[in-house]
Amino acid sequence: MSIRVITDSSCDLPQRILEEYDIGMAPLHILIDEHNYVDGIEISHEEYVDGIEISHEEYYRKCAVANGLPKTSQPSPGDILNLIQESLKEYKHVLSVNLSSVLSGTYQTVNMVKNSIGEAVTTFDTLNGSIGVGMVVMRACELVRKGLAIPEIIQELTAYRESLDVLVYLETLENAVKGGRVSKVQYFAASMLNVKPVVFIDKEDGFVKVKEKIRGEKKALRYLINSIKEKNIDYSDRVIGVTHADCLERANEFISMLKEEINPKEILLHSMGPVIGTYAGAGAVYVCF
Repeated sequence: MSIRVITDSSCDLPQRILEEYDIGMAPLHILIDEHNYVDGIEISHEEYVDGIEISHEEYYRKCAVANGLPKTSQPSPGDILNLIQESLKEYKHVLSVNLSSVLSGTYQTVNMVKNSIGEAVTTFDTLNGSIGVGMVVMRACELVRKGLAIPEIIQELTAYRESLDVLVYLETLENAVKGGRVSKVQYFAASMLNVKPVVFIDKEDGFVKVKEKIRGEKKALRYLINSIKEKNIDYSDRVIGVTHADCLERANEFISMLKEEINPKEILLHSMGPVIGTYAGAGAVYVCF
């Protein structure tokens, strides 16, 4: 095929999908505040390449004992340029489908690199994160396989992007506190009341906003299921994406509810990577539908 789809490591797609469609991926970088001693010298920060030098599981283990909220940084222009140049050795065109431009500068960096290459590269802003990015990437790959031209693909992807909704169950506001988004007073009040925030990505501006605050895990998961039902569409030909932040058991419970009550065409499950997991925090469940 003449078009290769590339993305970044925020997409949270299973490896089998990346291999099936030959999806190119530019990794983001993660900086974790760790205290280690090497030859008596304290090393207080460690940087990792997402998906290459650190797995999702290892990331959450390190977060649990880190001194502060980990930081993520976008792929370097050099990483993106190398990925595009390697892709163009085999393909005539590159379509880069990336993490929301509101959540990261990755999309802007790809556009900067694109300007140095020319018309062989097209970019698309998913206005989404985690598996929401992955689902748009998969749709792009399917459209490429159908033989659609770039203008047709962009038109289809735009309509698909607008049709997607995202809800995220948060187990705790701890990371929001570390990031300075929520006061400690609010955090302790929420903890005492067992409040589980549910947030969403606003399709108008791409920002993450609070949708609801619910007491108790089961009620919060029920809220997610009811919200998916209320969309009132036929899910028999629809993929629903789910990622979890180091809480596979909770994700499987949620998926059992999805299968029993909604029964979509496919449920795509994967762990939530550091890019979104840093802010969602351990225990979060992300659903894109």
